Amino acid sequence: MSSIVGQAAPEGSKMAVLLKGSRGWRAHSLVIGLLVILVLLNGFADPGLVDMFQAGLLLQTALPLVFVAFAQTLAVLTRGMDLSVGASMAMVSVLTATWMGGFDGGSSWHLLPILGIALGIGLLNGVLICILRLPPIIATLATWSVFNGVAIGLLEQDGGEVPTWLTNLVTGESFGIPNSYFILAVALIIWYQLSRGRLGRSIFAVGGDPERAALNGINVKRTLIATYGLCGLIAGIGGLMLAGATSTGQPTAGDAYILPSVTAVVIGGTSLMGGRGGVGLTILGVLILTLVNSLVQALSLEAWVGVLLTSVLLVAVVVVRAIPDLIKGRA
Repeated sequence: MSSIVGQAAPEGSKMAVLLKGSRGWRAHSLVIGLLVILVLLNGFADPGLVDMFQAGLLLQTALPLVFVAFAQTLAVLTRGMDLSVGASMAMVSVLTATWMGGFDGGSSWHLLPILGIALGIGLLNGVLICILRLPPIIATLATWSVFNGVAIGLLEQDGGEVPTWLTNLVTGESFGIPNSYFILAVALIIWYQLSRGRLGRSIFAVGGDPERAALNGINVKRTLIATYGLCGLIAGIGGLMLAGATSTGQPTAGDAYILPSVTAVVIGGTSLMGGRGGVGLTILGVLILTLVNSLVQALSLEAWVGVLLTSVLLVAVVVVRAIPDLIKGRA
């Protein structure tokens, strides 16, 4: 097992694990460069963003996508894709604002059954994919449709009551620092621990070559089921972040995060062929998308300009990354 895992997920420094990718820092200089350029452009367009608290507020708006894209990355690392992350997000958002909000302020313990439902959605995806052998995009499209309908049935329009403590957790400060920084750090720590553990190594191995992974003793079906379970759970945490940031339940909000989650994965550099990439890289992609939208707003441009810029950016990143392979192919 160690040989395959070593090829799929090479060891390195702590920062290298956070920004995990088979080619390391230099191969991802494009993403880092884009991030730096966008930070500078945003600083010129809106000097207020240089302030730690304003930057923390911007990061707060990105937190839901951070966790949804985190979940999507896990699916992509195994050569799959999870369209149901939007449904997991919506279910948690709605239940937080309705069921949890009705318990006299909502104890934090009430999060367990709510996140358990998100976990269940993910596990159901894993069963459909591994036991019934449905393609990931079909299985997750089905669960997305079903649970999106359930979320709308529970709350027909935005509303409900989100517990104050959750809103304070997402939008408040600790030690004079916006909590959004701490939440982002927690997401990176979770990925760091996961990537170092047995499940994380198995995810890379299965994504790299499922047949070789099986020959080396990795239970491929169990790994995939566990991976999709985590996808549902982590996307559900994204729903918590959204509910806390907006103080309301939103039954259809998750739909708007599905395609951006895939875009962030691709821009970050995680391979759609599986086995290469990581959540740290995806978070860089999320920050790039957030800064593009921030720049559009700072310049008072139309919303469609942001969509256009994101699309052009996505195509440009993919093309630039493909150039070395094209050169090698012609050599």
